[in-house]
Amino acid sequence: MSSGPVARLLNLPALLRHLGARRADRSVHDPADDLELALYGAIFGNNFLHYGYFPQPPADAESISFADLKRAMDDYATLLVGRVRPGECVLDVGCGMGGLLARLDAAGARVVGVTPNAAHAAHIRARWPHIPLIESVFERIDATAIAPKFDAIVNAESFQYIDLDAGMRNVRALLAPGGRWIVSDYFRLQADAKNRSGHLLADFEAALARHGLAVAERVDVTENVLPTLAYGKLLATKFALPLARFASEKFFLRRPLAAYLFQPTVRAKLAAVKLDTLDPDVFRREKRYLLFTLRPD
Repeated sequence: MSSGPVARLLNLPALLRHLGARRADRSVHDPADDLELALYGAIFGNNFLHYGYFPQPPADAESISFADLKRAMDDYATLLVGRVRPGECVLDVGCGMGGLLARLDAAGARVVGVTPNAAHAAHIRARWPHIPLIESVFERIDATAIAPKFDAIVNAESFQYIDLDAGMRNVRALLAPGGRWIVSDYFRLQADAKNRSGHLLADFEAALARHGLAVAERVDVTENVLPTLAYGKLLATKFALPLARFASEKFFLRRPLAAYLFQPTVRAKLAAVKLDTLDPDVFRREKRYLLFTLRPD
């Protein structure tokens, strides 16, 4: 049988063996194959996976340099580290690649990280082997098995992935008496937002009341994080999309049959690309990026 794509598709036993092998590969995770980790590591050369924070937001995305963006990521961490005291026991939930963990550790906190991501966990253990890690989804952590409890729990752009009630129950169970919960994240203002990521702010606030968590601090940092979106939109508009159009047109130029069959579809797909998720005006209209310090009643 020919080895072309149609023949390979029709060779059902080989197709099933291939899919089964891929599933088996995914069951044994190799951190070296984590594309997100490799991408962020190669681009930024730091260990942060968040929006960043611009203390003085620039008026124009074109004035932002790559160095500015990296500095904003570090300033975001500084914002959170400044709310933790040396010697405190701190849990960093959804610790990503460990950037904030390392900053907290360097500031004298006794830190523990939580991540469900095997690649991120392997990266942190290789880079900072002295920092304890809990490799689990936060909601599944058995709080009764963990001692001592934590003076501060930090969720830096990670609570949006956690169930409201199960997450808040574990926060209450893991906090030491007098402890506090620091949450920095974005929230939707309406259910029908174009981008459905993030908890509804009204639902989050209602859950706080249900679980007896009082707001000690609420800071709106929306305008301070939006330059990162603006920069991303600039790159997509000025570089990524033009490059994609150029590459596709060049590809089809020398392949007339492929151009006849597929070029109209590719052109239509590229023309239909929407950048709403990178649009600061859309974010400003539909979401708020907020920094909370919360304490049990």
